[in-house]
Amino acid sequence: MAAMNRLRLCSFGPVIVLVALASAALAQEPTPGDRLYREHCIGCHGEGGRSLQPNPGAARPASRVIPSLNTGSIEAALTTDVFKGVLDRATITRTILDGSAVEGTLSTVSMPAYRGKLTDAEIESLLEQLGLLCAARPARYTTGRILFLALLWFGLGAAGLALFAGGRVSRAREEEGDVVPIDNLHRVRLMELDACTRCGECVEWCPVYTVNEDLGNTALTRCDEFRRLIADQHGLAAHWVGPGRLSPDEATRLASRLYACSTCGQCREVCPAGIDTVELWESLRHSIVRAGCGPLESQVPLIKSVKAYNNPWGQPRSAREKWAKKAAREGLISKAPERIKKRPSKNHHKILYFVGCTAAYDMNIREVAVNTVRVLERCGVDFGVLGNEEACCASVLLRMGEPEFYRVARENIDLLNGLGIETLVTSCAGCFKTIKQDYPRVAPLAFEVLHMTELMARMHGEGRLALERPVEATVTYHDPCHLGRASRLFNAPREILRAIPGVTLVEMERIREFSRCCGAGGGLKAGFPEIQVETSKLRVADAEATGASEFVTACPFCYQALKGAIVQEEAKIRMRDVTELVIESMAGGV
Repeated sequence: MAAMNRLRLCSFGPVIVLVALASAALAQEPTPGDRLYREHCIGCHGEGGRSLQPNPGAARPASRVIPSLNTGSIEAALTTDVFKGVLDRATITRTILDGSAVEGTLSTVSMPAYRGKLTDAEIESLLEQLGLLCAARPARYTTGRILFLALLWFGLGAAGLALFAGGRVSRAREEEGDVVPIDNLHRVRLMELDACTRCGECVEWCPVYTVNEDLGNTALTRCDEFRRLIADQHGLAAHWVGPGRLSPDEATRLASRLYACSTCGQCREVCPAGIDTVELWESLRHSIVRAGCGPLESQVPLIKSVKAYNNPWGQPRSAREKWAKKAAREGLISKAPERIKKRPSKNHHKILYFVGCTAAYDMNIREVAVNTVRVLERCGVDFGVLGNEEACCASVLLRMGEPEFYRVARENIDLLNGLGIETLVTSCAGCFKTIKQDYPRVAPLAFEVLHMTELMARMHGEGRLALERPVEATVTYHDPCHLGRASRLFNAPREILRAIPGVTLVEMERIREFSRCCGAGGGLKAGFPEIQVETSKLRVADAEATGASEFVTACPFCYQALKGAIVQEEAKIRMRDVTELVIESMAGGV
């Protein structure tokens, strides 16, 4: 660092020499013509047309009265074309004393205020000065101006060299992983870091803080730490003396605090400053991944699995459609759903069921996919699936800041747009949010995106979904973060539940946009499994407090986390998916 600073100071030498030479060249003695301009013209007219004394010329600056002193030819006003060839002393004297239109005004001494007040000696002195006017306007520089300009150019040169050298050092250190890059951060995200008022509202609602009461894992502390980090590494001082280094311990602590978050969006919901914390955390995670500080070691296998197997569970791609074949063999569905071809024929399916990784690979959750297919079959929906060709939506990559998300997303978009479908429907809240909201930022979508609860509510309104059989149950509904807070889809699931005969819906204390997170999203389950388990247990306790016998949700990921907490707590409440209750109530039975 010291060597780099010495190099920068040495590099200012040429700038100082150039400034000194320029100053010397400009430091010439004012000519008589320059003195005439300053002492006689500017005295009344002023440089910009403003004068300390009231007179007719105050509204007409000297630069307009005698523009030749401020323009290229720089000749005396009396040497304009009007007087060319007649510039003898008698003519000039008469012109001065009698007055003549010069560049749209009269000579000053010919005005009534001055007429007859100049002595012959004063007129002679004025004529002498007019005769000495140079052919080019002299530079009117004083010692003060020269010093000011020298300092100005020195400062500009030093700043330019510092910015250039600092930029090279910053880029070099970013490559070494010492500096967290911020070029991926939108200027709104940078302003949001400064917008935090440290009111503490986010602390009261944070699901992670509720479990471990560590203020360092809250939005308030993250905003404060990253604001100081960015100022230290990318502020003005960083360009002069180099960006501050991020020690290994600091990098570990920074990543740990940033990933100790499920990106549920509750802090965004309650923030009085309106900070979009979800976008901010995901952008900052992207930055620290590029700096080599993230993700956490325990999260790396999840990301590697998505890259290698196109799913986060380390399962082979060829096993993605096993759930459908097994369900068909067991008679749960009539047959395995048809595959939609990459090059569709004229009679291709209009609706694609995007199963998602969790429902496809987790045998404990496969009933979500099975019941979704059964509902679509019973309603006569012409749909298909991608089977083994389906890839992970890459939500996991995006939430943890992995740049590979954009490659996977673009490949998926190209595949889906080429199918010729009109609607994509999914029963996974994470897939729904990613495809509907995040994919369009990568490339446009040529189809409609619906969550299964939306499609069921639409079909029920059209009379295509008949809910006839009573299901005697008291249920409470959990709003998944990606479906509720992120997508504002609160009503459709509740409309379906209320439409089922015999079902009584009772609400928990925290619902809709204030719903407590299950803790499974944003990489929290992989990075801090103990926090995720305790968070899920709190949500199960919320459900039990209602007296409900059925705990219903509309997301396989939430289903997986909450069901695990029910098993650990040996709770009596039963975990259900909305589609499971729907299929029980549809004509034809289970």
